Amino acid sequence: MRGKVIRFGVIGVGGMGCGHIACIAKVKQARLTAVCDIDPATAEKVGKQFNVPYYFNHRQLIKAGLCDAVTIATPHPSHASIAIDCMNAGLHVISEKPLSERASMAAKMVQAAKRNRVAFAVMFQRRFEPAIAKAMAIVKSGQIGKIYRTCMISPEFRSQAYYDSGTWRATWTGEGGGVMMNQSPHIIDIFVQLGGMPSEVYGHTETRMHRIEVEDLAEALLKYPNGGTGYLYCSTNESGPGQMIEIFGEKGKLVFRNGELKLYRFNPSIPSYLAHSKKMWGGPESVEVPLKIPEMKSGHASVIANLVRHLLYGEKLITPGASGVASLELANAIMLSSHEKRWVKLPIGRAKYDALLAKLRRGSKFVKQTVQVKRITDPHHKA
Repeated sequence: MRGKVIRFGVIGVGGMGCGHIACIAKVKQARLTAVCDIDPATAEKVGKQFNVPYYFNHRQLIKAGLCDAVTIATPHPSHASIAIDCMNAGLHVISEKPLSERASMAAKMVQAAKRNRVAFAVMFQRRFEPAIAKAMAIVKSGQIGKIYRTCMISPEFRSQAYYDSGTWRATWTGEGGGVMMNQSPHIIDIFVQLGGMPSEVYGHTETRMHRIEVEDLAEALLKYPNGGTGYLYCSTNESGPGQMIEIFGEKGKLVFRNGELKLYRFNPSIPSYLAHSKKMWGGPESVEVPLKIPEMKSGHASVIANLVRHLLYGEKLITPGASGVASLELANAIMLSSHEKRWVKLPIGRAKYDALLAKLRRGSKFVKQTVQVKRITDPHHKA
C-alpha cells in the first residue's frame, strides 16, 4: 500500500458516518481522504470541516481515485449496491451493520468481495469488547461442550422522537425492518457467535408501542441441529438494564449479563451425572470459574484498525463480511416465520423472503406525520 497508509473514504456522513471519521483519525496508518453524502450541504460541510474532497454520490468518490478503502454508513438497504460498486472498482470495504436488510443481498456482497479479491468487513465492533472476546474463546475451546439451550434477552429502548428523526427510519422502504434491523444486530451477532445458528425458528413480531410500521418487538423459539433449543427476545419498548445471553451446555454454563461475563463448570458433566449418580435428589456441582479477561482496545476504531493491519501485515479479520450474513439470516427467518405463522427452516428460501419484503413495501400506506430530521451521532458511539 502507498507509503503503508490506507486512504479511507466515508460514504454517508450523517450521524454514524461522522463517527467513522473520528475513528479513522485514531487509527495509525489510516487517513481520511474523501467523504460522500447524497445531501450536498452535508457533504460540503463535512468535507470542508476535515479538509478533504467531498462528493454527492459514491460513484464520484470511486472515480476520483483517492481511496484504498471505504466505510459505508448509509441506511442499510443501500449498503449492498454501494459496496458492490466499490468492490468492483478494487476498493476494500467496511460496511455498517447490518450488511443489508436481506440475506440475499448480503451474500452478493460476500461474492463480490471474493470475485474482486478485496477485503470486506462488517462493523460488529462489539466482538472486540474484552468480555465478548473472552466468551467467544471459551465456547470455541469447548469448555461448554455440547450446547443444550440458548437464551438472548435484549432491551433496546428508543423513544418516538428517535423514530421521528428521519423519514427513512422504521419504514419498510427505508429500513426493511425494525428492532432486528437497526437496534439489535450487534447482540444477535454475538448470540449467533456463541450459540451457533439454529436450524428452525418460530418467530413472533409486532408493533406494540411506537407509531411506526415495522416491528418494535421480536421474539422466537429456536431449534438447533443437535437437538438443543433456545429463545430470543429484543424490543425497543423495554428499557435496560437486562441485556443477557445465556449458553447452557453439557460441561457448563456461560452467562453474559449487562456487560459482565461468568462461567460455571459442572462437576461432573450433565450426561455423566445423569447416567452414573446414585443420588435421588441433587445434581452436579456447579462451580464458578474465575475468569481473567485481558484488556483490549474496542469500539468502532478497532474494526478499522483490524482492517488496516489485515491489509498491511496480513492480520486475521475479526469481523469478516461473510460472518455478518448469519445474524441477518436469522432476523429474516424470524420475520418470515412471524408472517407465515409457522416454523421456518434455516437457511431460509431467500427468494421467498425477498418476495415477502417486496410485498410489505408495495402494501405500505404508512405516512410519518411529524418528522424533524436530525443526523446526530449516537452518544454511546465509542471511537
